[in-house]
Amino acid sequence: MKNHALIGLLSCSLFTVACGATSDEPAPVTAPAATDPTPAEGPPAAPAAPPLDHGAPSDTYPAFTPAMGQLKHNGGSVLKNPVIVTVTWPGNDTADQLETFGDTIGAGQYWKDVTSEYAVAAAVSGEAHHVRLTEPAPATLSDAELATFVNANVAKTEGGWPKPSSDVVYILYLPKTTTLMLQGKSACAQGVGGYHDSTKVNGVSTAYAIVPHCGYSDFDHITLSASHELGEAATDPYPRSRPAWSGFRDEDLAWEFFQQFQSENGDACEFYRDSDLAAGESDVAFTVQRQWSNASAKAGHDPCVPVFKGSKYFNVTPLALEDIDVDLSSLGGDVATSKGIKVKVGEPRQIPLGFYSDGALGPWTIKAVSGGIAGGRSSGGVDLELDVTEGQNGQKAYLTITVNTAGKTNADLITIVSTRAGVSHYMPLLLGR
Repeated sequence: MKNHALIGLLSCSLFTVACGATSDEPAPVTAPAATDPTPAEGPPAAPAAPPLDHGAPSDTYPAFTPAMGQLKHNGGSVLKNPVIVTVTWPGNDTADQLETFGDTIGAGQYWKDVTSEYAVAAAVSGEAHHVRLTEPAPATLSDAELATFVNANVAKTEGGWPKPSSDVVYILYLPKTTTLMLQGKSACAQGVGGYHDSTKVNGVSTAYAIVPHCGYSDFDHITLSASHELGEAATDPYPRSRPAWSGFRDEDLAWEFFQQFQSENGDACEFYRDSDLAAGESDVAFTVQRQWSNASAKAGHDPCVPVFKGSKYFNVTPLALEDIDVDLSSLGGDVATSKGIKVKVGEPRQIPLGFYSDGALGPWTIKAVSGGIAGGRSSGGVDLELDVTEGQNGQKAYLTITVNTAGKTNADLITIVSTRAGVSHYMPLLLGR
């Protein structure tokens, strides 16, 4: 987790032209009377604005280089060869299935797709890495108590859990009778399906994850959350002490705002409705979540992998990004330079957007909204108007932006939503001054 165009509107003046009176001399019999117009004195009329270039359908895929966000590496280590330890409490009637999930999730193509570009290899587990606790689970368990609990059990010289290493991650599955408290509030009530963190055990940094059993959770919800947390724990095992793959690059702050500062590889895809893979939709025999791929995003493909077989990704991208300054002081940061569009308060600006897809595809519709994935106005208040609302790979639309008042970060977030056949994709954009 982490906090952090083109026109000047042409003003066309209309200049009236006065016509002179007819001559006082009588006209010849053989010709009609003539009238000679006499232009009024004044400046010449402004030249007509050239027509906007709306492009044309193209068979180059993608037709435009997409301005897709890229997760950044912060210098911390990853779990290069992950070892998954599954921990359950008494009375969990799905313990066998959860252990099988831990044994198999890291063995195939799904795991390779979501972690290999971040230098993480196949994950292993097995019977020696199954822990079934004998003491009943507490009625409540806070995040602080959880860290202490993991530390105490891993540190035991006899009868403890498998020993920690630079590759081990412990994943704990709470029973439905236990309320997980996160920062003083129920995790389930906050809509948190799990989280991961680390603790030090005898000087060794130790990664762990926790998945509560919320009232709305069925078994598929639990493995979905577990796949999310295991993918993040492998690529960012020590998020507070030594962060690794976490957060978008400074030039991609639009994506950071869009994600509401939840930006590890699992977070970056969890908001999308098509991110859940049911059993049989991947090579894992359980429900799992698609996760963010820098490589796929950069190439103009779906940023969330695995990519659905036979699917074609579509979106639009801004074509005239500039350096803008974003004041992050209200969020505990500094002024950061990012990519976006400069729009002065009260001065409309028009920018081009390019339609792109990674294969032949018919037209899709677009709309521009103020704010992020959920829409709603941003803090500054922004008016948005598209000149066309449909296109396909290679075509362009133009968006006129009017910022009414500056937001507290001196920047505003807008999002272009592309929709086809009920599926939507998103392109966030920051407006600076």
